[in-house]
Amino acid sequence: MKSLVRKIVIVFVNIISLLSLSAQDFKWESKTAKVEKTGFNQIILSTELSGMLKPDLADLRIFDSTGNEVPYIQYSEKPILYTQMFKEYTIIKKEHKYDYTRLVIHNPNKNEITNFSLVIKNADVRKWLTLNASDDQKEWYALKEHYYFQSFYNDDNTSEIRVFNFPRSNYEYYELLVSDYSDYPINILKAGYYDWSVEAGKYSQINNVKISQTDTLKQSIVKISFDQQQYIDKLQFVVDGPEFYFRDASISLVKSTMVKGEMQSVYEEIKSTKITSNSENVITFSAFPAKELYLIIQNYDDKPLRIKEVKAFELNHYVIANLNEGSTYTLKFGDEKLNPPIYDLKFFTDSIPDNLPKLTTGIINNIEKIAPEGNKPFYYNPIFIWVVLAFVAIIIALISIKMIKEMPKKDEV
Repeated sequence: MKSLVRKIVIVFVNIISLLSLSAQDFKWESKTAKVEKTGFNQIILSTELSGMLKPDLADLRIFDSTGNEVPYIQYSEKPILYTQMFKEYTIIKKEHKYDYTRLVIHNPNKNEITNFSLVIKNADVRKWLTLNASDDQKEWYALKEHYYFQSFYNDDNTSEIRVFNFPRSNYEYYELLVSDYSDYPINILKAGYYDWSVEAGKYSQINNVKISQTDTLKQSIVKISFDQQQYIDKLQFVVDGPEFYFRDASISLVKSTMVKGEMQSVYEEIKSTKITSNSENVITFSAFPAKELYLIIQNYDDKPLRIKEVKAFELNHYVIANLNEGSTYTLKFGDEKLNPPIYDLKFFTDSIPDNLPKLTTGIINNIEKIAPEGNKPFYYNPIFIWVVLAFVAIIIALISIKMIKEMPKKDEV
């Protein structure tokens, strides 16, 4: 009896697996260009492809030529990327004498500065610091005296960073004296400052933007439409108008609403902006999904402006995967039931090098109806699968009931 139950359970699990496989219902696919170098490659998703994906790319999968799923990680450009960098000053002298340690730090451009970030090897110590400054290393001037320094425990790294503040100055040389009377010196590894680099995100322009304009007495309404839904991050308007203009404007959607018992179309504002002669007339979003938008310009008593062109942009989206040289890979997507994949690769993003080879995606093909419904094997029919599941469940339930009834009889023997 137990053997029979075990066999039925195995059949049940296999049917569940079959149901799971048949449930993976991709609608679209696109092949990558041929891989030129084995290793991690960066696949740039076209705006057409990304517009067909779910917002979190949950429905995207990558397959090799044998149909095996390839793990990947995905990321998207940010409108502005801020990166903090440590920039070193040159320590031109570092010497230890009987009662002090002396460092001379060079500020060659004579920048105005108010602090040093000192990278110090871990130590549990307390010291007095003095800072002098000079433009010729001959005459030195006091800048800060009797600064009390105390280190802190740092269990995460072998060094710590301490900021040493002082009055704003622009000397070329700074002399840092650390009082070490009858003590061993502290080990100052670097002196520098933290700076921020700002990098604009990389965009791809969305093709086939269509516009049509309607002017009324007080407004101009510009319809902006795309061939398919797109995730829009930026719009730029090319305007034909007088030398000077400054107009209130908004980006809106058309919504249907019930007014006095009748369905009517109304404009729903999603973002306000200005159309002016002294700007680039750019408006930004955050991956706003739309197939159709309306730019509404308030002309008031001025003549209407003419919108010559609307440029639409999307921040670049990438997927990174470990690929083989000479191979092409297939991106499949469009299954709205899929959740984001969970790969081990996400735990090793720090091990992936920068400046990866780039791959593009090709033509998007509709694979939803490649096999006509009538030509599919009967066991792919959902009705058949659910009938079999119900049948197996009934058998397991009956066998379980029978086993429960037999248990008291065995106890009596």
